[in-house]
Amino acid sequence: MPDITVTTPGAPCWLELTTSDPARSQEFYGALFGWDAEIGDDVLYGGYVSFNLSGRRIAGAMKKQGDAHYPDSWSVYLLTTDAAATAAAVAEAGGENMFAPMDVPNMGVMGFATDATGATVGYWKPAEHTGFQVEREHGAPVWCELLASDFEKAVTFYEKAFGWSLKDEGTSDDFRYKTFEVDGQAFAGIYDAKGDLAEGEPASWAVYFGADDVDATVAKAVELGATVKDPAVDTEYGRIASVTDPTGAVLRLMSF
Repeated sequence: MPDITVTTPGAPCWLELTTSDPARSQEFYGALFGWDAEIGDDVLYGGYVSFNLSGRRIAGAMKKQGDAHYPDSWSVYLLTTDAAATAAAVAEAGGENMFAPMDVPNMGVMGFATDATGATVGYWKPAEHTGFQVEREHGAPVWCELLASDFEKAVTFYEKAFGWSLKDEGTSDDFRYKTFEVDGQAFAGIYDAKGDLAEGEPASWAVYFGADDVDATVAKAVELGATVKDPAVDTEYGRIASVTDPTGAVLRLMSF
């Protein structure tokens, strides 16, 4: 499949792992998906890790601060054409920017925020770094969705902050789901996860990576030190499963 460039404002364009052990994460994802790790300059980029699949950008990783009290996790960055305007829109929509939009030398401008429901989300204005370059392949991103603790508040936030136009996919009490779509193409979703989140568990973004064979990939992940979180099941969207990687981040897998 040819390289892709995300060009739709508001669409997921980059994925980032916050890990307590970058070396262990590089070893695990390299063995599981064949990712190569490129270590950025310490001065310019703080040793930021870029994962590549056959020479194409997939995702990044950064070391978790030693005093951080949150678990290792995957994060999503949404594309913006104006980081300052997005920061203002985030605040107006009830979110909170963690810092002012920050220039990453030569690469682009990044921001990071909590949305109106408390989930963390990044935003990225590209320069030389245009985001991930491959999707819907083994080891590449397939889907991103918000596991919302307050569905209506989340819908309103992403409509206002990122200009999402949302389509109903499920409207029953048992399954409420909306997708962000442009010209009939779906880019991300919001799932009413209130009934699935444990007491006190915050809203969060879920990232799914492609697997040629979900069951075999789960088995390989376990051999490499992961533990099964949600066993593989068939859904109308494909076969899915999730594991907890060796440092504690949830890795979700999906057929494509």
